[in-house]
Amino acid sequence: MLAACLVPTAARAASVTLSAAEMAASGIVTAPLEATQYRATVEGIATVTDPQALVALSAQLAASRAAVRAAKEQVIASAAQARRLEALYRNNKIVSQQDEQAAVAAAAAARAQQVSTAASDASAQENARAEWGAELAAIAGRGANAFADYVQRQRMLLTLALPIGTTAEPAATITVLQADGRKQTASLIGPSPKSDTGVQGPTFFYWTAAEDLRSGQRLSALVPVGAKAATGVIVPDDAVLWYAGAPWVYVETGTGHFMRRAVSTAARAAGGWFEAAGFRAGERVVVRGGELLLSQERMPPPTLQSAGGDDDD
Repeated sequence: MLAACLVPTAARAASVTLSAAEMAASGIVTAPLEATQYRATVEGIATVTDPQALVALSAQLAASRAAVRAAKEQVIASAAQARRLEALYRNNKIVSQQDEQAAVAAAAAARAQQVSTAASDASAQENARAEWGAELAAIAGRGANAFADYVQRQRMLLTLALPIGTTAEPAATITVLQADGRKQTASLIGPSPKSDTGVQGPTFFYWTAAEDLRSGQRLSALVPVGAKAATGVIVPDDAVLWYAGAPWVYVETGTGHFMRRAVSTAARAAGGWFEAAGFRAGERVVVRGGELLLSQERMPPPTLQSAGGDDDD
């Protein structure tokens, strides 16, 4: 019965005061909160994509453009030859009619080949856009070495899949989280025309530094969406502890004085939780030793300990 009465009280914000000796022995570590700008984020899945298909696409498009140029040159040359032989045939009969007609036919064939080659090139470019999107297709069109940075592992290509129902365009930069907690920035290339088989939401291409990423890896990504930013602080993950079904942090309000304060976990940010209210920049929060403070807070007051002392003789 007593425990049931104490739960609501204990779950409310409370404070702890430690002596200098207790502070020295506790190993408590604090860190200051810094002001930051925050945009709403969603969590996506970023897959490290093998660039070999794009390398092959670059070579294909380069060959296609070369064929278009060759066809154009052939049209120019064959047309000139046809005009020359036609003039010779009409003026002095040095050239036979058969040769003149053959030259005209060759010029017509060259024009037909040019039309066919141009159509094949247009189809190749359209297929590239359908497979990889306009931005990557345009990069592939720059030449056979367009993706040299990716082949040499100076960059890695990421395919980002957002949750189904996400409508806002993602930011120009996102934060990719590796399995060991390391974070790195990725930059937007453009939208992908294909969906992810697992996530089924909108997809986008990004590039990032290679680090130790490997093709096929699937990484978590924090993706800002929308244009409006709010001002507040980031409460780090290490500062948050759960008690009575709610998240809390201890704020250092003075030397040896710590206030347990409720924290919202509604807005996820890289490395913690964004708080637009209830905290201010410069406040120090406990990032190590919060559990010790909670244990100290829950200890009964000295008067209760004395009242329940040993009555044995």
